[in-house]
Amino acid sequence: MNALYTHGLVVIISTKRRFGGFAKAVGLGVFSTPHGMGYAKVVIVVDETVDPYNLPQVMWALSTKFNPQFDLVVVPGMSVLSLDPGSDPEGMTYKMVIDATTPKAPETHGHYSQELRDPAGTQRWMKQIGKMVASAAKQGGSR
Repeated sequence: MNALYTHGLVVIISTKRRFGGFAKAVGLGVFSTPHGMGYAKVVIVVDETVDPYNLPQVMWALSTKFNPQFDLVVVPGMSVLSLDPGSDPEGMTYKMVIDATTPKAPETHGHYSQELRDPAGTQRWMKQIGKMVASAAKQGGSR
């Protein structure tokens, strides 16, 4: 499991699903940790194939795997950092877990056959772009 705590009160977790409902349990578990109790207001859980440090991949998971009818857990009356401007009263808030993982039995909603993969040739283009950036930096530094 990887947890990313750099987006304010949002935590992004990448984990391997073990059974239906596992991602929701992981997300709720974050709220019971010392760090999560104060600093986690929104927990987004994604599949192990999604890099939690890559926001385009996380947004792809949210847009394709998340269904609010099944994959949203809202918990009222939770403690939060008193500096949270959305808390009311100060230090109290609603928190939520967003399950953006592929459903696993016994969950049966949706049709998910396409995994996240880079398009063919992406690695070749990334190397080429890297060379161009390095060349431009070298030329800019020699002026």
